[in-house]
Amino acid sequence: MTQAIERVVVPLDAASEIRTAIDTAARLAARWQIPLHGVFVEDEELVCLAGLPFACQVTLATGREPLTKDHVEDHFRAFAERARRELGAAAVRHGVDWSFEVVPGPLVANALGGAEHDFVVAGAATRSIGSHFRAASRWWSSIEIIARPFLLAQREWGTGGSVLTVLRGRGAESARALDIAAQIAGFCGSTLTVAGHSNPSESDDFAAWVSGLLKGRSLTLQTELIATGLDALKQRITELDCRLLVLEASKDEAQPDDLRKHFARLSCDLLVVR
Repeated sequence: MTQAIERVVVPLDAASEIRTAIDTAARLAARWQIPLHGVFVEDEELVCLAGLPFACQVTLATGREPLTKDHVEDHFRAFAERARRELGAAAVRHGVDWSFEVVPGPLVANALGGAEHDFVVAGAATRSIGSHFRAASRWWSSIEIIARPFLLAQREWGTGGSVLTVLRGRGAESARALDIAAQIAGFCGSTLTVAGHSNPSESDDFAAWVSGLLKGRSLTLQTELIATGLDALKQRITELDCRLLVLEASKDEAQPDDLRKHFARLSCDLLVVR
């Protein structure tokens, strides 16, 4: 490994779909043989809203009623307890040590402990409201503030599919993204496709560089050059039946709004490695 991963962290909240994220995180923790840590993030803005005299809530059971701070805190406790139970059950199922904490939101980088060697797994989707509507997940915006590898999970582990990695160059950051992608592809038994934006005349050099870094790995590997632009990338994701897209991103690239706009509706998981 280019840099050891020492803990898998799962940020959780009351709005997100948590089952897939927890299962993915527990499986990765088991494969890496490292602890699993859950962080339930309370929504402080909702607590503040509940303190206003005009705040109300509408439910199917009771209709319209005042929204109070006690109501909100009771809901948070219930959701946090459910998340703790599901995290614990997944950890036991996969044989990993685990821990859990509750922190106030909105999420900031140090709310997840600030550990340099953490790997973060969050749910890409929220629970549905009624039959059709889903709000945007808060974790898309967290991609920008969390400097560690950040995986947004929405695909079940056993559904198959390939891993596609898009690299910006051949530096240490590219090597780290490639290393993590290769490990996950190996865990899943997936084909690993490594795409670069190099000049076509350098395609042989790019393939040799990738093969050299992954020498000795038990992988089905292919390398290619990919056209720049998100439309070309989305087309390649579909062609490869991509289960996981791994993007190497700098601070100036892969902004949350762009990622959510282009990838939220795709059926693959998204891992951003900075």
